[in-house]
Amino acid sequence: MISNSYTLASQLLERNTAYFEDKDLLIAGYIEDTYPTELAKIAKKVTLFSYDYSAKLHYDNVSNIDNHCSTEYQAAKKHQVALIYMSKSKAEVTYLLANITEHLEDGAMIFMVGENNAGIRSANKFFAPYGDICNKLDAARRSSLFVTELNKPVAKFVQDDWVTTFPITVNSIELTVCTLPGVFSHGKLDTGSKILLNNLHKKPSGRVLDLGCGAGIIGSYIAKRFPASKVEMTDVSALAVKSSQLTLAANELAGQAYLSDVYSDISGKFDYIISNPPFHAGLKTHYASTETFLKEANGYINPRGHLVLVANSFLKYPEIIEASFGHCLLQIKSSKFAVYYANK
Repeated sequence: MISNSYTLASQLLERNTAYFEDKDLLIAGYIEDTYPTELAKIAKKVTLFSYDYSAKLHYDNVSNIDNHCSTEYQAAKKHQVALIYMSKSKAEVTYLLANITEHLEDGAMIFMVGENNAGIRSANKFFAPYGDICNKLDAARRSSLFVTELNKPVAKFVQDDWVTTFPITVNSIELTVCTLPGVFSHGKLDTGSKILLNNLHKKPSGRVLDLGCGAGIIGSYIAKRFPASKVEMTDVSALAVKSSQLTLAANELAGQAYLSDVYSDISGKFDYIISNPPFHAGLKTHYASTETFLKEANGYINPRGHLVLVANSFLKYPEIIEASFGHCLLQIKSSKFAVYYANK
């Protein structure tokens, strides 16, 4: 969700605009606000590249910004300057830099901005493969701005080199899971998904939606264990959707994985909606997307259809489910997680 209120990092950039004036500027990373529209007023050209589909949906409506959302950046010409908004995932930042640097001019200036608690102080380590010197330009609003000059050779980006694969077994169902950096469940089966798959209330059948699919573990498990089901997986992260597509392919499973910001790109209704929804956006605890998902779920489920999700047990999701469906059943509860169920 893009906010009209500037983040602390963007507030710091407001007093450093001279670096971007009349430049061909690539803005990349975790973009949370509308500040790029201000930079577009002073730069020669602004291109935005994000793995977050909500940013694409917002900036598609901004006429003077060239907007991209994918896992591999492609540019018609090389950029003079890049501005990286720091993500909470250091692995994702490393991946992003490798992804974009071959599309920068030799000697391009690469800026990185972020809140201090997001790991921005490690900018020198991120920049080391690309520039000899990393300078701290400014610090305020609990944020910092760093820069380096691109003066080292850049390797061609090959996405396959960044894919991690690992095996999992749940209820005798064996899967090979593929993940890209920054994706939930990167390199392991998370506890919440394991509890959910061990405690499915009803047999999934018909059209099934795994919303917030991450690496595609839940949807792929259903596709393999219940092959008559028609599985669709969605996520707001391009990295997650690509990981889910790779997981489906690695296991030779039928199914779809596509981008959607909650229900933005979903059409029709489902017989079974299942989710292990995230509740963090960047560094912040963020419930809005999951609350929207639960409040509107009834409208996306067929008669006699089912909703099943796992969540941290301290979250107040049962009240939202009950308001939407008229009831909410607790399937199982551990010290940390709970599995909830409702039917239409």
